[in-house]
Amino acid sequence: MAKERDQNGFCPRAAKGLGLREFRQILGRISLLAIFCSAAAAQTPLAPDPLFNPQPLADDLELPLPCGGKMVFRYIYVLGKGLFDDRGFNLGYAYSEDEPGYRQAFLAGYRNGFVTGQFLLEDLPPIWRDPLSKALNPAGSPSQGGLQPVLYFIGKYEVTDWQYRLVMSQADAVSATSTAAGTAATSCPPADSGGVNARLPKVNLSWFDALRFTEVYSQWLARSARDRLPAVAGGPEKGGSLAFIRLPSEAEWEFAARGGHKVDRQGLEERLFPRPVEGGGEGALGDWAVYRAVAGGSGFTARLMPIGSKRPNPVGLHDILGNAAEMMLEPFQMVRGSGRVHGASGGFVVKGGNYTEGENALFTGMRREYPFFNENGTSRRNETTGFRVVVAAITAPTARLPGLFEQWQQDGRIANLIDVEKIQDPTQRLDAMIAASQDEKQKKALSAINAELKHTVGLLAEQRKDAVANLIKSAALIAETVSNYQGRLLNLQEQLQLARAAGKTQEVSTYESTIANGNKALRGALAIYVDNVASCINYPDPVVQEQADRVRDELGRKEVIGRTLLKRTDLFLNHVQKHRKQLRSDPDQVLRDILQRQ
Repeated sequence: MAKERDQNGFCPRAAKGLGLREFRQILGRISLLAIFCSAAAAQTPLAPDPLFNPQPLADDLELPLPCGGKMVFRYIYVLGKGLFDDRGFNLGYAYSEDEPGYRQAFLAGYRNGFVTGQFLLEDLPPIWRDPLSKALNPAGSPSQGGLQPVLYFIGKYEVTDWQYRLVMSQADAVSATSTAAGTAATSCPPADSGGVNARLPKVNLSWFDALRFTEVYSQWLARSARDRLPAVAGGPEKGGSLAFIRLPSEAEWEFAARGGHKVDRQGLEERLFPRPVEGGGEGALGDWAVYRAVAGGSGFTARLMPIGSKRPNPVGLHDILGNAAEMMLEPFQMVRGSGRVHGASGGFVVKGGNYTEGENALFTGMRREYPFFNENGTSRRNETTGFRVVVAAITAPTARLPGLFEQWQQDGRIANLIDVEKIQDPTQRLDAMIAASQDEKQKKALSAINAELKHTVGLLAEQRKDAVANLIKSAALIAETVSNYQGRLLNLQEQLQLARAAGKTQEVSTYESTIANGNKALRGALAIYVDNVASCINYPDPVVQEQADRVRDELGRKEVIGRTLLKRTDLFLNHVQKHRKQLRSDPDQVLRDILQRQ
């Protein structure tokens, strides 16, 4: 039930013994009063399913397994104008020279990576699409910048021993179907699923075993639960693609492990994902991961634990660190000192650390390389290594080729930086020159120049997007600062009147000086805000609206302060639009707007 409020929106119970008037004087008109007034919505806890979903969330997504089982997934998304858009982030870890592991930085070093999804909301089955539509856009308001979530789906838990047995019980049947040799009889494993071992991550299997699992599971889903699978661009019947199950790429795994869309850019750079606890601060990793405690240990032997025994990471993934380490889809590559991957490909990649390792080995950028085969030729299996899966699809099905080609052509165009009506795009002129040239040597030279030009323009476009997003976020914070200054000034004015009435000359002088300085600070902050407005009109409105969508998405995930800054963001965009029309801003009117939006 929401807390009681007075007619002005204040929460009398938050005053803790102070009179309402005194409480108002202390806090003035500071808009962060919302902190004291946040209502905890009563929700009925979801019933846990110890075997398949021990820690359920309202927005979990499920696919069936053979024999009545299920696999639970979490959604990850990147905002983009189209499927060609992706998000850059840093994989690995930036070791400093005094850290242990610096000499092995070529194994898990700091490097650029890119990630995106393959599914739009329209590609999802209704049982997924309907709840996700509300989760991704709770307000129901359309995007102003033309952005939409591009999604992928990753297993909420590591694949368990029981899930593995359920799927592989169908291996003979799907093999018979695929070879057109008839349908083999299928049988479910004995119903001994109540034991603890059934809930442990499946380990002691090879990379090829994991691939075989994804093959059998994908075939079973396509045959037995086709209507539950996402279907890209209408599915194969319309030139699209039916979803399938595979191992995650390293970029998909690490972006999700770091917190994905739930974490801001700075959080994505950290060694570990955010672990907030009530009262502030970061919680101990032991509350989130199963691993060997080195110092001050509990005395218990390190062992594999059932899935969901610990708390989830920001996007709802369990055991992403510790418990069983996890295999990736692509082979291992070293990292050059310049921050790019090396050209040689080796064994399979394992990430996340395992239950036998200490805390120093458990961070999202850590990875190890293992051979596919042992010295005797048998497939490599580890007692500490398992896997989780993702829902994937073909990235470029026939139905999407025209749209993808159009987006590819526009990538790196100078027209993306400068209004096309003001300048003829040199990259397009170069395209025409290359097409018209009869000199093969000249064609190659011009093509190389054009490719380099597009690459540079692409980098500038990304930097411009960051600049616009930072302008919007800083303006929202400045507006909140201006509002807080005004609240303090109003309180100081009341104190000044009381001091004057009491004839306290020294206090009057102090208050007057403080108020004067406060007014200067307020006007200074207001000037910076107006400068941000003026700077923003130097960027095309579509770019501003696009980045505003990204900022709204980020702020919408921040409790309390996010809701406040969302209002400030919308106000700032209104000021930018007015400035575009009038080519100026009235600081006094801007101030009135800020103070009214509380």
